[in-house]
Amino acid sequence: MLKILGNRTFLLFFLGNIISLVGFGFNLIAVSWMVLEETGSEFSLGKIMAAATTPGLILALVAGIIIDKVNRKWLLVILDAFRVIIISVFIYYFNIDGFSLTILYPVMMLMGLSNSLFWPTAQAFVQELVDEKDYFPANALLSASYQVGSLIGAGAGGFIVHIYGPITALYFNAFAYLISGLLISLAPFSNSNLNKNSEGLISALSKGFLFLKDKIGVLFLGLTTILSDIAIWGALSVLTITISKEIFFKGSWGYGLMDGMYGIGALISTIAVAKMIKIIGRKKSLLCCYFIAGISCFISPFSSSIYIAGIAYFVMGLYNNSARIIVRTLFMEIIPNNIMGRVQTIFGVYTRAMMLTSALLAGWITENMDPYAGMNFASAHYLIALMGILIIINYTKFKEEVFSSNKNA
Repeated sequence: MLKILGNRTFLLFFLGNIISLVGFGFNLIAVSWMVLEETGSEFSLGKIMAAATTPGLILALVAGIIIDKVNRKWLLVILDAFRVIIISVFIYYFNIDGFSLTILYPVMMLMGLSNSLFWPTAQAFVQELVDEKDYFPANALLSASYQVGSLIGAGAGGFIVHIYGPITALYFNAFAYLISGLLISLAPFSNSNLNKNSEGLISALSKGFLFLKDKIGVLFLGLTTILSDIAIWGALSVLTITISKEIFFKGSWGYGLMDGMYGIGALISTIAVAKMIKIIGRKKSLLCCYFIAGISCFISPFSSSIYIAGIAYFVMGLYNNSARIIVRTLFMEIIPNNIMGRVQTIFGVYTRAMMLTSALLAGWITENMDPYAGMNFASAHYLIALMGILIIINYTKFKEEVFSSNKNA
């Protein structure tokens, strides 16, 4: 890993990505707390989170083509700058007119639009920066940058919202995106893989579908395991702050604690996952990860204190992110870089549709039943991911496509 960080381009991107995720963490807790405090409705929070997801469904249709055809470094810089502008405009309107869901909906839609393009661009950019033999450590470092950023964003964001209020957190949010964009802009990089072919939209999109048509096992892997991420980005984006507020009565700082503990576990996973794979292999590691992450999710609201719930979140982060690193590495090894964006487009449409559904259902279930039922719903995401891996392992064709070499065993 240290060798990869010796690459100045990767190092500046790595630092920029961490700071960008710090900003995202500030944004998530500030907006979530603001909506719950002003409306008192988990379903309203679910709708806000869905609003942040909806534009990605449209953008995802062409996101892969954009990612595969432009300089990915500068696309990341532009997206950071765009988010600075959007947050600044919202703060301006808030200072004049106060809180308004009418204003917040388009703001979150625009933020979701940029977020939905930033993350797959970062993934494809990493694949472009390193050799195939370095995919696993590079993917672990990329995941580490997500977790460090999320950890700082959740912990510091929860504290700042609790002490100074959500608008102050949004000022930090905008500043973080600004610094991220500056760091990535300084990374020396020329796009040697730029695809300059003037193919049409349908032709470009079809390449991703044709690839997955021949790799049904890879498609099945994505459709099932992505649900473990949906649990975090969809259901738990609504439920975590609700649990802190309604079960443990700890407010925004409790949310920061739980989300921060998840981040610590996920950060440790970037080192621990390699040892786990060495001992039991990738197949058994994935089974273990989804089972333990699901159990941790299920028991967290039944904990005797928020600190015990934080430990459950720590375990969930440790095992869920270990699984994510394994699956993302499998994708990098199987999917050629020149069509990675277009394959991600297909998974991106599915991901955002499920995120939207998951956030809305989690909010509705929690508001009309209780947070415990909501967490049962979130736990089911991990169960489906677990079943997906079981099917792949036991179906020869799928197993050969996904775990085709000894290093994938």
